[in-house]
Amino acid sequence: MRKKKKNLILFLVILLLGVSVYYWRLQRVKVDNWENNISTFENAESYDKEVKTIFLDTLSYSPRERFKELFKYFFKGYQEYKSKNGALVYYPGEFSGGGQSINALEGFARFFPLGCSYILNTQNASIFIDDQLINVSEQLRNAVLIGTDPVSKEYWGQIGNRDQKMAEAADIALGLWISKDFIWNTFDEDEKRQIYRWLMEIRGKTHGDNNWNLFPVMVVKSLEALGMIEQEDVEFANKKFERYLKKDYIGNGWFKDGEAPPDYYNAWAIQYCLFWMNQMHPDFHSEFIIKTNADFSEFFKHFFGSKGFPMMGRSVCYRMAAPSPIIAGSLLNQEVVSSGEALRALDYTWSYFISNEAVSGGKVTQGFYSDDLSILNSYSGAGSCLWSLRSLITAFYVDAKINLLDAEPQKLPVEIGDFEVRNEKINWIIGGVQKTGVITLEILSNPLGPINELESYSDWDAFLETLWQYPHRPNNKKALYKNRFYTNENTLFKK
Repeated sequence: MRKKKKNLILFLVILLLGVSVYYWRLQRVKVDNWENNISTFENAESYDKEVKTIFLDTLSYSPRERFKELFKYFFKGYQEYKSKNGALVYYPGEFSGGGQSINALEGFARFFPLGCSYILNTQNASIFIDDQLINVSEQLRNAVLIGTDPVSKEYWGQIGNRDQKMAEAADIALGLWISKDFIWNTFDEDEKRQIYRWLMEIRGKTHGDNNWNLFPVMVVKSLEALGMIEQEDVEFANKKFERYLKKDYIGNGWFKDGEAPPDYYNAWAIQYCLFWMNQMHPDFHSEFIIKTNADFSEFFKHFFGSKGFPMMGRSVCYRMAAPSPIIAGSLLNQEVVSSGEALRALDYTWSYFISNEAVSGGKVTQGFYSDDLSILNSYSGAGSCLWSLRSLITAFYVDAKINLLDAEPQKLPVEIGDFEVRNEKINWIIGGVQKTGVITLEILSNPLGPINELESYSDWDAFLETLWQYPHRPNNKKALYKNRFYTNENTLFKK
């Protein structure tokens, strides 16, 4: 009896110790408000159906009408999910490792430049949403003031080392520059100083040595273009950018990105930032930026057709942003990319994904087609995938310069004939077959052999996520980087 009692006590001690260790670790790894019980807004399916019907009807609606409808769709999503003052956007969906606070900031910061680009494009015209006339700039102006106010309940918080807020600050700074005549110039000096103080919390902060080098540079160069920056910060940003070019530029328009193999971050992150730096400061490394865009676009425009493009690499849910540098090229390098080619690449990309249910509930889905946790990175949350809007941000801006949306669409390479083009710097071959419309990417450094299939999000992943209240998703790097061939049939991904 005494032995049984001792064993019971030992068991209880071990159990208590185990529970204590579990809760100790849980408090350190779990993300805030993990449950995210936010629901899709009422009657969202009717809006999904309407935008799909209008956008895919190329006979009844012009490109301008169709892309305006697409903006209204995403603005409706912002309206439905935003906080009281609009500085945070609580989209439904899966969280990232940053938790709800970061996800809500991403929801705002990644929509904000689209709103700003649309404001510039329409010269601040108000928009009808559900029979209500709304001024987009007034809403976004108020949101920025609230988000940068330390005493506000919607304050975005201080920026720390290796902080996701650095990436979001770059988008917010860019949006302020794009819409400077309609938002920034309406702030008084105290309001400008408040916004400046928040953005410049990036000063001296550490970050990854990859495309993140461009975020503090974007913040500083945006503020410089707005006429509000310290000269020592400009000098630091300029040197940082020059170091980045010398260290990471591969050639032919491509950059290495930390330890990752070449992927589409070159399109939707690196070339994207270079374009905006050129627009803000036409004399800042102008020859280099224009030349790299030309070299990149000459090769990259072969990736696009009516059946999409071959997807590979990380951050799959940013996929609609892929044609961004092609659109930029129609402004920077019209001899390489015509307006008609750029519009066709943009239109085909969005048509492909909209027709395959990649736009739902007023936002972009967290997958390649519909939501898919097998390819959702742990750093991607409910608002993260709005980086997909970068092609639209670029398009509305470029349209304001050269009437891109009124261009006569021109055939892309795969519509003209068969081709095979090699890029020696990254060891890629892109090939197309006119008859079938199939576009194939061959990565020559990868071995020929069995196809690496995607590993599914499993019950075990779901259990671990529930246990630790932190993302636990499959590591599909092998499937997304190590196959020899990727095609625009995209059979890796589930519809």
